[in-house]
Amino acid sequence: MWRGASILSCALLAACGPKQTMVLDSDVPNVLGLDAVLTRDIERRDGELVGVEVLYRGEITDFRAEVAATTAAFGEHGWSFTSHQARGRTTLLNYSKPPRWAQVQLAQNEIDPMMSSGLLRVGTGTPEGAGSPGISPDGMIGPPEGFAPPPIR
Repeated sequence: MWRGASILSCALLAACGPKQTMVLDSDVPNVLGLDAVLTRDIERRDGELVGVEVLYRGEITDFRAEVAATTAAFGEHGWSFTSHQARGRTTLLNYSKPPRWAQVQLAQNEIDPMMSSGLLRVGTGTPEGAGSPGISPDGMIGPPEGFAPPPIR
């Protein structure tokens, strides 16, 4: 009984530990203030993260502050800001660190800010549709499965 309680308490402590500021121990920052809920399509080359997709959920109450914090975090780690597109409470931020690129899509849920979402994609080469909302680097139109930005009014 005590052994099970100690394992449970260790798991709870790990879950409540500090948030990771970087994606998978790399030079790619996580979206600050949001929790990573899904990480997939991980690709490393010579120890460098060259491909990943991360889905985030969490609270965005100050959209401009979230965009500024994300841009600052990428800049601190050597990423260059290349473009920004916004529509309502959804924005797409593009960064580069040749030969890699990163796209961050943030969507603020105005009805329930605690259910806002983010999507980070990292890849190499030239992203197809870079700067176009709703078009991913792999040519997929619309958000990936499980990503639900707020409806457009």
